[in-house]
Order: sequence, then structure tokens, then C-alpha cells
Amino acid sequence: MSTAAAPRRPSPANMPARRTAAAADRALIAPGVPAQRTAYRALYERGILTASRMAGNHRYVALALATHADAAGTIPPGQQPRLLGLVHDTGLAAGQVVVALNTLKQRGWIRKAKPGATYETADLVLTIPNQIMARLLKPAAPTATERTTDDA
Repeated sequence: MSTAAAPRRPSPANMPARRTAAAADRALIAPGVPAQRTAYRALYERGILTASRMAGNHRYVALALATHADAAGTIPPGQQPRLLGLVHDTGLAAGQVVVALNTLKQRGWIRKAKPGATYETADLVLTIPNQIMARLLKPAAPTATERTTDDA
């Protein structure tokens, strides 16, 4: 009688590669990239509203950030809302805005221009994750199909 072999522990060669911070930055599409004649800010807003699975407060903060951006998706240095501006724009508490900004940053919807800066002084950049950008740029499928057989 033979017994089944004991399951083997995975070796380092079997483990998935870790993503570095540089690779994570490359996985995001930067503002200003032409997106099939659609403004980056409009794509960002549509992605936040339709493709993201975030809580309402997080979407609200993302849209408040987008209102400060131009059509190319960049927020000029003089227009950066910072933490206090977002608190004023949204009416949320500072802690709620910080949680929303952290979630947006972790999910790839924003990044800080200077990684070590706090939200009180950070310049924020709107970004769209690659997977969502691909969905946003995919042409819409036709909704109605027509029968082309002559059997009827």
C-alpha cells in the first residue's frame, strides 16, 4: 500500500515577485497621456463613479480633488486643495478626509508629488490604475443585436 506524498512547502522560486515602488508607479497612468480624445479628468471622474468600489466618502473626496484639476488631470500648485481645502470642500472631518486620501492612494487613484510629504503640505496628482483605464477606454459593446438568419 502506498501513501500520498506530503504536500511540499513553496520555495522562493515558486513565490510571486514583489512589486517595488517604481514598478507600482509604472503601473499607474500619469495625467497628460492622451486618452483617445477624452479628457483625463473626465475619465478620472467616470472611473471613480462607475469602476471603483469605494465607500461614498472616498468617492466624494476623489471628486472634490478632481474639481481642482484641469482637463488634462493636473492640479496646478496654486490650486492644490491640501487637507484643509478638502475638509472645507467636502464638509467631512479631517480624519475622514485623511482615511479617504489613504484609501485613494493605496488603490492607485492619487499619488503624492513628494512621497514623504504630509497631506497638509502635499501636492496631489490624479492617477488612474491601468486595469481601470483599460476598461474606461474599451469601446462600448453594441446593446442590441439583430438576427440575420432567414429561417423565420
